[in-house]
Amino acid sequence: MAYRRRMRNDQIALQLYTLRRLAAVDLPGTLQAVAAAGFRAVELAGLPETGPGELARLLHGAGLRVVAAHESIEGLRADASAVADRLAEVGCSRAIVPWMPESDRQTADDVRRFAADLAGFALTLGERGIRIGYHNHSFEFGALDGTTVWDVLLGNLPPEVEIELDVYWAAVGGRDPAAEIRAAAGRVRLLHMKDRAAGPEPHDVPAGEGILPFPQIIEAGRAAGVEWYIVEQDEPQEPLADVASALRYLESLAI
Repeated sequence: MAYRRRMRNDQIALQLYTLRRLAAVDLPGTLQAVAAAGFRAVELAGLPETGPGELARLLHGAGLRVVAAHESIEGLRADASAVADRLAEVGCSRAIVPWMPESDRQTADDVRRFAADLAGFALTLGERGIRIGYHNHSFEFGALDGTTVWDVLLGNLPPEVEIELDVYWAAVGGRDPAAEIRAAAGRVRLLHMKDRAAGPEPHDVPAGEGILPFPQIIEAGRAAGVEWYIVEQDEPQEPLADVASALRYLESLAI
């Protein structure tokens, strides 16, 4: 098949937010289950409050590498150095801002100021060897002052700020995920790989069980220099079974 060499198995990771309810009850057991499902890399979000040293110990014990962590813009604005310290202790070299507060997107100028903040944090965290990125939802693709939040944001971010494109939310926002990856090639370094169920109401399902064209998405990612293809669902029906299903599907498209 034409798409067979577009992604390596060792580029597939799991966003732990998908398993947040299980982790809240049993974090060590959840991490061990992630490893048992076949994952070797994870992105941090939605975990119960755990000291970075203890979290590093649990991750190491499960044989899991941390490739990124979601960090709020509010936390970075409050104390970027503290964020960097915590990430360094868990061996994480990427901070991804997962949300733009409504107050930062009322006008195009608001978005420009938000972009300037990210650019500043790219310098601050970069001095510690930590890269920063931004993760989209669907609101970024809506109209704002004759353009869109997304276009203003991308037009004002320096290349040092990476993009973690959530292909599901891009599709919900009316965009073609593969086209968005190609349009932002050179800065898209991570993809959230969750699928969209058929039907008029947006609902996420494991990759390979919905309507998104993952072979084309993976090819666009390969051409754009994507480093990590990250399994995620916001509302999984059977969390462990869903992430295992998505992993098996993505592995079928990999080398």
